Amino acid sequence: MLQIVILFITATLGFICFATIYDKSLLKDKSLINNYMLILIGFQAVRFLAYAILLANPNLNLNWFSKLIDVLAISLLPCFYLYFENIICKNKFKTVKLVHFIPPIFLIFTFSISNFVSPENVHIIKKIFIYSSILISCMYLFFCFQLIKKHVWKRKSEIKVIQNQNILIKKWIIFLFTSFLLLVTNRYIIFFFKKSFDFDFHLIWITGLLWNIIFIKILLTPEILYGFNFLNKSIDETTEKVVLKSVWKIDGPLKSITNEKDIKIAEKIASKLTKYIHEIEELSFHSTIFRNPKLGLEDIAAEIKIPVSNVSFIFRFHCNESFSDYKKIVRIHDATNLLEEGFLYDKTVESLAEKVGFSSYITFYNAFKSIMGVTTQEYVKRF
Repeated sequence: MLQIVILFITATLGFICFATIYDKSLLKDKSLINNYMLILIGFQAVRFLAYAILLANPNLNLNWFSKLIDVLAISLLPCFYLYFENIICKNKFKTVKLVHFIPPIFLIFTFSISNFVSPENVHIIKKIFIYSSILISCMYLFFCFQLIKKHVWKRKSEIKVIQNQNILIKKWIIFLFTSFLLLVTNRYIIFFFKKSFDFDFHLIWITGLLWNIIFIKILLTPEILYGFNFLNKSIDETTEKVVLKSVWKIDGPLKSITNEKDIKIAEKIASKLTKYIHEIEELSFHSTIFRNPKLGLEDIAAEIKIPVSNVSFIFRFHCNESFSDYKKIVRIHDATNLLEEGFLYDKTVESLAEKVGFSSYITFYNAFKSIMGVTTQEYVKRF
């Protein structure tokens, strides 16, 4: 009875996850939907619901159906890898990606022919199926590990906001990879202990518990599903919501204010702090002032018509980034917009660096790679 309850809970959480992710993605941007994770979540929800029904109604005599679901579950192994690749690189779908589903098709074919061979050969077919499953599982675990090692563990940035984003995604990917490893290990440990090539779906509740943890994690922090691209893109799409939370500190100064002059400024601008920050953001994301390579605090002050000492105070006590790093973030945001509009079709990266306000190509290159996690050429390939 307990295992039936666990499976029903797992299925319910899976359906809630699927609906939550899909709904939130549609409200923002369809391109942010990671279809591989949606496939995994949707399939697992249906799978656990089917197992729960079969366990609750043993007289249904649908063992063939439970075996079919199990085979299809194994065939989704590439989705884990493609999800990791997509969350890290956010590449557009290409037909060549379908190559990853050739091994699963082989597994399905192997399973299907077991219904047409003589009884004495069924054991051989099942053995081929199980060992092929183990091989493919290990292969995709290795692929995932190499991808994470190359693009996540070594990902660094000098920008504090990007550092926080990197840490968030790193923790999520390591969590999911560990879950993937446990799911595969659990499956084949049971197989080796039983010494049987037949799947016993009465033990599926163990796998259900692991998926429960994954579903709960997703429901608590759904934004992590979208990857580096989404978190970096949030500077553009949700300026007020994300930039205010991760760049600005409005509820109080970052450090103690001891200087008498600064104390007077704090008292003077307290009621207008939010207004000033919004005006700075308006300049940052809806004007070209940051394209000036010599842009200074005095230019910002002149535009929003407040003393330069007030602007300096805001960046020193209410901004998590230095003014220099803040300029990098805004200019890279500007550069990504130009890239998406096709700037490099007839111009060079050097001219792009100059246009958005960088004094040299190498400074632009390092800033772009640090903030976006990829080079300009790699970024353009997505579009």
